[in-house]
Amino acid sequence: MRKINLLWFFLLFGCATLQPTKYPVKIELNTVNQKNEPIDSVCTVFSSSNKVETLTPNTITFLTECSSINVMCKSGDKEGQYGMIQEDDSAENFIINSGIGYLFDRAVDAITPMGQVLNLMGSDDCEMTDQKITIVLE
Repeated sequence: MRKINLLWFFLLFGCATLQPTKYPVKIELNTVNQKNEPIDSVCTVFSSSNKVETLTPNTITFLTECSSINVMCKSGDKEGQYGMIQEDDSAENFIINSGIGYLFDRAVDAITPMGQVLNLMGSDDCEMTDQKITIVLE
């Protein structure tokens, strides 16, 4: 009987948890000086969900959520940076902890006026395109 009560407790009070989808982005990194001459450097590519360090010039495949990507490079005393802003659409992939929690989240989205507006405006597409990034180190 105690196990059944515990099961009911988790079914009634569990919530749905979001697990954002990660997208691969091919990034070609190059670093140059102010005269547009190639320079070897160490670059850190990061987003809200991942961080990678690499030497340049290099082409990497960076796994990230549908979010902004930033690059910071350093060679000796010279530094440079780059930022790419991407819209965040994190309501795509669900890991469901319990059926009731998921139904509750869907009901709130469907019943409340703001939830209905967000459902109409939201899109499931994330366009993470391949990037060719050249950073000038100063």
